[in-house]
Amino acid sequence: MISVLIVDDDKLARKGLISIMPWSEHGMKVAGEAANGAKALEFLEQHTVDLMFVDISMPVMSGIELIQAARIKHPSLRSVMLTFHEDFENVQTAYRLGVLDYISKVRLELEDDEQILKRIRHKLVDEFPQHIPKTESTVPVQNGISGDENGFRDDEQWRKLEQDWRSLYWLYNDAIFQHLCTQTIESNRSVRRLEGLFMRVISQVEIAAQLDTGFWTEIDDIRTAVEWIRRYRILIYSQVTKSTDLTKTMICMLKAVLFIHQHTAETLHAEDVAEHVNMSRSYFCQCFKKLTGSTFNDYLRQERIRAAERLLCETNRPVTWIANAVGYGDSKYFSQIFQEQTRMLPSEFRAQCHREN
Repeated sequence: MISVLIVDDDKLARKGLISIMPWSEHGMKVAGEAANGAKALEFLEQHTVDLMFVDISMPVMSGIELIQAARIKHPSLRSVMLTFHEDFENVQTAYRLGVLDYISKVRLELEDDEQILKRIRHKLVDEFPQHIPKTESTVPVQNGISGDENGFRDDEQWRKLEQDWRSLYWLYNDAIFQHLCTQTIESNRSVRRLEGLFMRVISQVEIAAQLDTGFWTEIDDIRTAVEWIRRYRILIYSQVTKSTDLTKTMICMLKAVLFIHQHTAETLHAEDVAEHVNMSRSYFCQCFKKLTGSTFNDYLRQERIRAAERLLCETNRPVTWIANAVGYGDSKYFSQIFQEQTRMLPSEFRAQCHREN
């Protein structure tokens, strides 16, 4: 069983959380409770705890201070943050400290308790697969497919989506970003879940790039959440454009992407972009592949084809002109590459685009 400690200065809040959550159904048991951070640390000295539910605002010692102190002596201990006021700065700080999730007290009554614990358990399993046993299925089979199987399939899809967001390839690649946005809208997940995911994602970005955008707005639904991450991405590029810091690899790769976009129509080699971000060619290619998920040549080809797609749809210019506009001096070679990437000739792509419009 996963041993849980509830830490909150509000006694009613502690008792309420202990009583309303279906702990045992998710392989969890409440080992104890504490009214503040200091008492929680005392409890941890005497008991083995796997997971803490911690109120962010407490006297004596805040939730953030407790999480920091606890992780020093108990590095495998994980926490879930409880917050009344969804203060973005505190939530982001908590995620940087390795918090698994956060629960809004305001929205707690509106959320599915089952889904909250299920989500938290999955995150624990991802981090400690050898220590967290799988729960038994108790859902009957209907039409050959159990409810658990449907739930498992949904959970697997969500975990794949979550993994794709956290890979950060979308930060560098427009096509990946658009695809992820579409998948996220179609996933029909709770707004709370998306908030938690996006907060963890932007913490990754801002730690790696040493940026602090302070960008946060209220999210009411999935489309609002996706629009928020879209605007956040634009803001990151805006800050990177102004930055002169070439000591951070992420900033260098984002500057490289901007440079590629600006010089798509020109003859462009990896050494040109490497020089722009003050790197050797070999190190640049290594970092570029690691962060973007594509080799430099593949990425350049994809960007040129995407630029060609836009020109084919938005202009009536001949294919020869478009080939030159995206860096291909030979229109026959351009048509060959275009067909390899899109499975259509440029003329066929333009005809389809016009039909759809």
